[in-house]
Amino acid sequence: MIPLNKPLPPLAAVLVAALACGGCSAYHGMPLDSQAVEAALKEPDPGVVRVEAAAIRHPLVAPITIDGRGGYTPDEVAVMAVLLSPALRALRDQRGVAEAQVIQAGILPNPTFSYEIDRPDAYPLPVSTQVTQGLTWDISRLLSHRSQAAAAEAGAKSLDLSIAWQEWQAAQDARMRAFRILAIGDSLAPLRGVEQELSAAMDDMRRALAQGYQTLGDLNGLADALGAARDARIDAENQLRDEQASLSLSLSFRPGTIVPLKAPSRLPEFPGDPVMQAGRLLDGLEDRRLDLVALKLGYKSQEEGLRAAVLQQFPRIGIGFVHSRDNSVPQVVSNGPSLSIDLPLFDRNQGQVRIAKATRQQLRDEYIARIAEARSDVARVLDDIAAARARLGAADDAIPDLEAMVTAMTRALPSRSMDARSYREACASLAARRVEQGRLRQQLLELEVALEIATGRPLLDRESPPSP
Repeated sequence: MIPLNKPLPPLAAVLVAALACGGCSAYHGMPLDSQAVEAALKEPDPGVVRVEAAAIRHPLVAPITIDGRGGYTPDEVAVMAVLLSPALRALRDQRGVAEAQVIQAGILPNPTFSYEIDRPDAYPLPVSTQVTQGLTWDISRLLSHRSQAAAAEAGAKSLDLSIAWQEWQAAQDARMRAFRILAIGDSLAPLRGVEQELSAAMDDMRRALAQGYQTLGDLNGLADALGAARDARIDAENQLRDEQASLSLSLSFRPGTIVPLKAPSRLPEFPGDPVMQAGRLLDGLEDRRLDLVALKLGYKSQEEGLRAAVLQQFPRIGIGFVHSRDNSVPQVVSNGPSLSIDLPLFDRNQGQVRIAKATRQQLRDEYIARIAEARSDVARVLDDIAAARARLGAADDAIPDLEAMVTAMTRALPSRSMDARSYREACASLAARRVEQGRLRQQLLELEVALEIATGRPLLDRESPPSP
């Protein structure tokens, strides 16, 4: 170390400067050019995705073994969305900021070294040059250091849970899009069949009208039914394209690329009647939903931030040691402690304290409002599930009768005891009922997934258990 009773030589000054910059980070450029963008948006390597999916660690998304042969199942798509979504990738970058804030909050304040030379100029009498060296440290920041570090740590944990919650929602969204794409694909065949049957019936109707066996009103009614069937088919095809484009984006596939999908052997099911389990689903909701736990940790962070703001009301106090000497004969050398205290005449940190208090109250009210909203969401989804199950049950009960009627008409058609028009109408009615049945099943599945999100935990009995 350089003794304080001697002048600071040039070499020592260089060493002090090197010590001050020894732990500094170097700058590395990251150009945002077209080449970098294309590299970031390239399609993922299936082998890498398969390994990452089997090793994923998440509080709600379980690891899974991705087969990929013949397409991806909805559960595989859900895990892939967590790993590959560009939006989630940008969201996870916030963790770097939070980690840096934790590091910054844990760093102690630096001491301050001062070196002064007082050389008189144009003075009539011979005088000496005075050299003063000092070392001071602001100890007032130590008062709030613990609270600031605790606030940063709680904020980082809150951010981690918030990201995990949004990752799970993205996984659920991707899973539902996959199921929706499969359901729409299954419904297109009967929709096109209904349109073809009505188109053939329309041709028969025109011939019958020309021969005077039908009226113009019958033709107009059939034309309206044909138009409605065509609109339903076009709407389904447009919805299919939109869902495929959204799923491709969430998996970082190139625009226009269709994600290959394969249907599971059965749809996920809710074990038992969820309406009868309302009390169990609501129990401990605020300790189970990651967004509510994250908000509670955010409130804890703000509590520590308020405590730090209160402690920072104390005036800044700096303590240190000062050494000075001159070149007079005999030489005068002085050593002694130094103390500096801010006088809190105007700024007593009152503004920051009030801001911290208002933010804490805002987070408290937001947490309570979010709990009330979550409980209301669970109750609303349960009511919707009960209604959807009732409608699906009615559709399931009606289909066997329609199937029996079409079967009887098919047997009677060769004997000409059944006219072709009635047969087509019965077939169209059966196809429309099956489309409605598929739509109701998809709606019930989406409601049950919405119940998972509202309760904050996986509930459905899925086909493939996660890999160990």
